[in-house]
Amino acid sequence: MQRRLRKARGEEVADDLDDYGYDDYDDRPRSLGGGPPPRRVARGGGGGGCSQMSMVLAITVLALLIAFVFLVNSTLGGLGQLFGGGLPSMREIIVTPTPQIITGAAVVQRVTELSRLETSSYTIQTVIEVQQSQGNPIFDFFAGDALLLIAKGTVIAGVDMSTITSDDVSVGPDGRTLTLRIPPAQVFSTSLDNEATRVYNRSRGVFAPENRDLETLARQQAEREILQAACEDGVLTKATEQAQQALVQFLGLLEGIEVRVEPSSPDLTTCP
Repeated sequence: MQRRLRKARGEEVADDLDDYGYDDYDDRPRSLGGGPPPRRVARGGGGGGCSQMSMVLAITVLALLIAFVFLVNSTLGGLGQLFGGGLPSMREIIVTPTPQIITGAAVVQRVTELSRLETSSYTIQTVIEVQQSQGNPIFDFFAGDALLLIAKGTVIAGVDMSTITSDDVSVGPDGRTLTLRIPPAQVFSTSLDNEATRVYNRSRGVFAPENRDLETLARQQAEREILQAACEDGVLTKATEQAQQALVQFLGLLEGIEVRVEPSSPDLTTCP
């Protein structure tokens, strides 16, 4: 607009003003010096600042990740020392089970190591009277010898596993069923408790001959009576039942194996 006014007044107007980006309708003020107006400078959209922030954020995340890994390693290391020797590896945790192969010979070897399996014990106290008689009450008063013994003894019964053979063991076709037939229960021993067994009374006539074996006879009689009392109370039957339970638990340690124990009739020849 100003250019047109100046031309109308007859003033000379430079035509190169169009080079500075002004057209006829540009009425923005010129510089006081009459020089060309300042050029427009394009400014960026802040790309450099965003790049710096992204880099700082990436470094922060990386540092946090390193700290987390260090913390986890330290914690696992402490737990490993606490439980002795380190935590198990994944290979140790996920293990393919090894199948067990059960044979009659292996079972025989395992149970015969038990030898005499003592499964029942009876403790009994009794009173025994023995005398040396002359066959006549009058003679016994002067020459007789009588002894009263208080005896306490123990009877032990069980099963002799050393007699088992492969014929007593059978394994099912699938290898998961085991049947064991045990030997007959028997009395292993009968013994007196010397500390609890004593002579309560002894009556000896003036003319009675010395008999040093009278107390020995009384002790032998006490053992027989204690054994008989235990047998009458079912010591062999109880020994058989307890042997079955003990062997089921013992062989039950074989993982995944069903165990059956078949009893035998007690050996009554070991009882009086």
